[in-house]
Amino acid sequence: MKIKNIIKPVALLGAAAMLISASGCADTSWSYKTSNKTLTNGGWIYYTYDAMNEGISKIQADDENFNLIKNDLSSKKIEDKNAADWINAKAKEHSLDYLTIFKLAKDFDISVDEENRKQMKKNYKSYFDAGYMDIYKDLGVGLDTFVDVFVVYPDLEEKVFQHVYGKDGSKAVKDEDIQKYFTDNYTSYYYIPYSLKKTDSDGNETDVDDETKDKVTGKFADYANELNKGKTTDDIEKSYKKDFETETVPSVKATDKLEDSTVPEDVQKVIKELDEKKATVKTIDNTHYLIYKGSISDKAKELTKESTDSENASASTSSVSKDSVLHKMKDDDFKSYLEEERKKLKVDTNDACLSKYSVDRTIKIATDSQKKEQESSAN
Repeated sequence: MKIKNIIKPVALLGAAAMLISASGCADTSWSYKTSNKTLTNGGWIYYTYDAMNEGISKIQADDENFNLIKNDLSSKKIEDKNAADWINAKAKEHSLDYLTIFKLAKDFDISVDEENRKQMKKNYKSYFDAGYMDIYKDLGVGLDTFVDVFVVYPDLEEKVFQHVYGKDGSKAVKDEDIQKYFTDNYTSYYYIPYSLKKTDSDGNETDVDDETKDKVTGKFADYANELNKGKTTDDIEKSYKKDFETETVPSVKATDKLEDSTVPEDVQKVIKELDEKKATVKTIDNTHYLIYKGSISDKAKELTKESTDSENASASTSSVSKDSVLHKMKDDDFKSYLEEERKKLKVDTNDACLSKYSVDRTIKIATDSQKKEQESSAN
């Protein structure tokens, strides 16, 4: 009996000590890992913050006045899910994509660009030191982790994408297929808007005088005729600067998918109705436009050349490249490809880390940070 009485308390004490050790010394330095790569706790925090901002953007699509300071994010739903649950699921998805890309990079013998990593670390260190990245400091995302998830991972992701769909890839896309997709979906356009309204010093809006209106409509008609006869948009730019005594032309010149552009809807309609290499003029909502549609077939031939398309590179609203078109074609397919590869991963999950650095913690710190910024601005 005496022996039992002595052993029992000692045994209980030992068990208690083990529990204290397990709970107090649990390793929360990592969140998810495979045999190939570990995502740090900072990486998980980064993805919870990234997912939170993604979720807020979705909420603001329906409620543009929503913000963390005035509104309770936890009471909101995103895609029919509780906001915190949606954010948590999205953060996990990003985390596993991260591990998947590093696994594929190893499989494909794709290495990290160490020189780029060092340079980016140097660049972002200056931002961290200057206080521009304080939100990440508050959250607990260190410089090395930030560079890893924000710079290194996207670089590897692009290399994996190119390895799959680029030249000689397992799912390589032929140049002729890229050209066909380009001609079927993209539009080359150019336009100059001129407002027929003016605002005085008191903020009152009035019509421009008849002389100005006549000049604009007359000159724009001349420009359209010149374009239709074969002159280039560069020629028109020169004429505009001379005619309107200005060094800048408020033109928009781009080759892209019209439905994805910021071109006004009524202007889009005019562009679609134009034949290639044709120009017209149109007054829409008190703005007079010179509108020109370029040759998309000519652009398609240039697209797959190794040399840079200087006209596209100087486009004022967007530029297009072979890689950007390839992404338009295959991003959805790549997402599905990653989902399948993600299912094959053998992943260890650190519940202690995920619990300690929860979505609720991220939301609270982000909210407090915005409140501090607001108070600082007010003072």
